[in-house]
Amino acid sequence: MNPHRVITAVLALTLVAAASGYAQQTAEELYQAGLYQEEVQGNLESAIDLYRRILEDFPDNRALGAKAQLHVGLCYEKLGLQEARQAYRRVIDEYPGYADEVAVARDRLASLQRALAELNRQPTLRKIEIASRPQSGVLSPDGSNLAFVSEGGVWVVPLQGSVGPDIAGEPIRIAEVDGAWDRASLMSWSADGEWIAVNGAADGEEVVYVIPAGGGEPRVVRMPPRAGFVWGFRISLSPDGQTVAFSAKPESRQGDREDSERYIWLAPTGGGEPEQLTYAPSRLPAFSPDGELVAYVGYRAREDITTEVRENLEASYDGALDGDLWVVPSAGGTPVKLAQISGRVRGPVWSPDGRFIAAHYEPESFPAGSKEIWVFPLSPDASSAGEPTKIALPGESWWLVSGWTPNDELGLFTETESRWAIYTVPATGGKAVQVTPPVQVTPAGTYHLRPRYSRWSADGERIYLRWREGMDQLAAIAYVPAAGGDVVQVPVLSERRLVSTWPGGGQNISPVGERMVMSAVQRPLDRQEGLDIWTIPLDGGNPTRLTSDRSSERYPCWSPDGGWVAFIDWHAKAEDEGFYAIYMVLADGGEIRQITSEADSVGDGAIAFSPDGERIAFFSGNAIKTIPVEGGKSEVLVGHVRSDEYSQLAWSPDGSKIAHNAAGKIWITRLDGGTPEELRTGLPRDAELSDVSWSPDGEKIAFVGSTGGDAEFWLISDFLPSQVER
Repeated sequence: MNPHRVITAVLALTLVAAASGYAQQTAEELYQAGLYQEEVQGNLESAIDLYRRILEDFPDNRALGAKAQLHVGLCYEKLGLQEARQAYRRVIDEYPGYADEVAVARDRLASLQRALAELNRQPTLRKIEIASRPQSGVLSPDGSNLAFVSEGGVWVVPLQGSVGPDIAGEPIRIAEVDGAWDRASLMSWSADGEWIAVNGAADGEEVVYVIPAGGGEPRVVRMPPRAGFVWGFRISLSPDGQTVAFSAKPESRQGDREDSERYIWLAPTGGGEPEQLTYAPSRLPAFSPDGELVAYVGYRAREDITTEVRENLEASYDGALDGDLWVVPSAGGTPVKLAQISGRVRGPVWSPDGRFIAAHYEPESFPAGSKEIWVFPLSPDASSAGEPTKIALPGESWWLVSGWTPNDELGLFTETESRWAIYTVPATGGKAVQVTPPVQVTPAGTYHLRPRYSRWSADGERIYLRWREGMDQLAAIAYVPAAGGDVVQVPVLSERRLVSTWPGGGQNISPVGERMVMSAVQRPLDRQEGLDIWTIPLDGGNPTRLTSDRSSERYPCWSPDGGWVAFIDWHAKAEDEGFYAIYMVLADGGEIRQITSEADSVGDGAIAFSPDGERIAFFSGNAIKTIPVEGGKSEVLVGHVRSDEYSQLAWSPDGSKIAHNAAGKIWITRLDGGTPEELRTGLPRDAELSDVSWSPDGEKIAFVGSTGGDAEFWLISDFLPSQVER
């Protein structure tokens, strides 16, 4: 007889018997029927019923009982049920004499325990206490040091000092470089540990300084203009430090406001022209450990975001763009998309062995904070990436990943939640009073919700401000009663929405009349327009445009008689050469007059007319200077001051003092020969104060204050699957 027919007949008889309650079946027949249901039919529940029948009806058949109990466990495991563990344990405990079945049960039980441990395993997060409190930085290749920028210098601090494993050691200043800065862990350390690259400025131009890690004279790499959102300034050094990767617009697009039109470039650090590496919108380059590849973020427009919404975005000119993970050969070649992202990744960092890439994940397609790190496993040839491991962060982060150590630790900064509001305080110092509702913000996801520009009305009854109530709204002009209360929005009648810039928007109130002047853009954006100066009625109405060109006028302010507006703009001498200067224009528009020359070196920060209207104060170098409104020689008003683009200036109404904010504090200087004294507000010592404004009667000062928002540095370990062999 045909053997296949015999097997078929046996199985048919077996199934018939099973259908009739398994009557008159032997233990062996039940076992074979169970195997058929398990391995052929895939009906695991029926197979379990058959195996259990053996255990119940044939308790004396120990050999078959051991097999049946083992297969109960196998079926439960295939079903993904926790009962598999108990089933395997019964094989081990109740059938110790059946070595083969016990060995399989032990192996499967151990495998399940490992899988369960892996499933329940959580990354380990360690906060490193750094007394100098760097606000950003990058890890050395060996993971022992953090490089950061502070007070115009580049520093290196050991992450473990002599006190304990989570307390950093003494920082060492390795270089003092002109205009060095790093706001979001944009720096880079070469893989050989010999070089550190940092953004900076020299002779009014953007540069990258490439500094010997042990200290010494830096190399200076000239950069094309890279204005835009801060993450566009990420740089990466090749393993030997001889090449720096960066993103920038091509020369033909330098004047465009569209921030997404950036590409990856490579420049030799020893001198030479940069070469373009990518030709589609891309940013955030990162050299692989062997230098053969460059990872980056490639951008594409979201299909579900309309052009109108995209053009109205305030956070960044790159609009609603998803950001995917890509790699490209550093020698040039065809880019490869590793992972397509809904939302975007930010700031890829390679593992030291090149087998993984870690990046922040932003769930939205707009520049935002991140609450997760995604770790992508790469194929051996780095041509594709698998499903990422997702690491929840202890707080929101707008930095890039600081690095990946040889011990498989990720370094990164997060920021604690901060609380923002507008306050007033006596001009002589005292206890501040909060006058606006508090705004709870995190560093990036709600960055633009922060109140800005506290400005007194001419009668002292109101304080005007820049206000935004939700992420789906553009910043608006508003006011609050000087004694505190609800925020009231000012209606502006214009065909296109006006939005003041930050910093440099001004939003200054005329000392006479009822108008505000500000530097603003219109939404939707027009690429042929720049930042222009506008005046707006304080009670609402039609705005008046004072300037109309593609330049970016900033920091506008009124003359005391309300007849003039002064502002800062770029004075171009030649292609890519020029300086910032102070200009004046009649409050109703007209010819623009330049006040300062190149010798005055107008720096970042606001400008302000003296109360008598005869001079204009401005920041320059490490001083506050004044210059006659008719032009002429500048004079130092206050020496030895610190300032940046967020610094404001405010004269006392009687002209005897001047206030400015810098480094998170407000400083008052008597102009009869005094030195800057910190204004006491009663707020916590670590509060950040800005946007200083003097009341018309000289009795109070309004300011924006924030508490919290502390940068914290973390090391994350135990995030890779345990089965990964390193």
